Amino acid sequence: MLALLVDGLNLVRRVYAAVPGDEGTPEHAEDVLRSCTRSLERALAELAPTHAVCAFESPGEGWRHEMFPAYKSGRPPMPAPLAELLPRIRDAFAERGVRSVAVAGFEADDVLASIAVRVAEHGGECVILSTDKSMLSLLRDGVRVRNHFEDRELDETYVRARFAIAPSQLGTWLALVGDSSASVPGVKSVGPKTATHLVHQHGDLESILAAAADMPGRVGKALREHAEDARLAYRLLGLRTDVEVGLNLSECRVAADTP
Repeated sequence: MLALLVDGLNLVRRVYAAVPGDEGTPEHAEDVLRSCTRSLERALAELAPTHAVCAFESPGEGWRHEMFPAYKSGRPPMPAPLAELLPRIRDAFAERGVRSVAVAGFEADDVLASIAVRVAEHGGECVILSTDKSMLSLLRDGVRVRNHFEDRELDETYVRARFAIAPSQLGTWLALVGDSSASVPGVKSVGPKTATHLVHQHGDLESILAAAADMPGRVGKALREHAEDARLAYRLLGLRTDVEVGLNLSECRVAADTP
């Protein structure tokens, strides 16, 4: 079994941004719809999955906003024309044999992570179509991540080249550095190089924070003062793998004649 797991908004928003024309016009909407559909069809043709599902965000705020109200507060809202077009995009995906799913209170990333881990645990293989760096923490036997727009696998070699750490250490690294795109600060005064050094030296987040008790200089001081910020960032930027999706993967089998 090979399951294609599509990060819906990651795909759609990138396509939307690349389609020329006047937003809000019927012509632009049709071009976006056609481009999104073609992009999905290309993924199906290239990967030939036996099963496929596309995860979208659920309406309203989720558990991360409840824990940290400023979460993603700096992101611009979705363009209204795209929001209006989403139902048609989901319908077009369904016509090509790809069901869409959203789970209240959870982001699409959590939904995809939960499906991916379960597929791998049962001996299957899945490919996550996404450019979201948080997905890279899922890399393991049976779980691949693909940048559809660059036609490349984002594998362990890629992670080590970009972050100089293993995929399993990415959560700790992000907790230290934070993620400005999500308005999650991490630990003040700890940048990417320092975070990489700390991960190499101590391993996981709790080991780093424990070592900070005897760590000299501003880094030790920052870790001691912002330990709870790091723990919060670790939870916010990590992926939940316990989401009850309410979907049996057998319902997501791709027909043999799907484009």
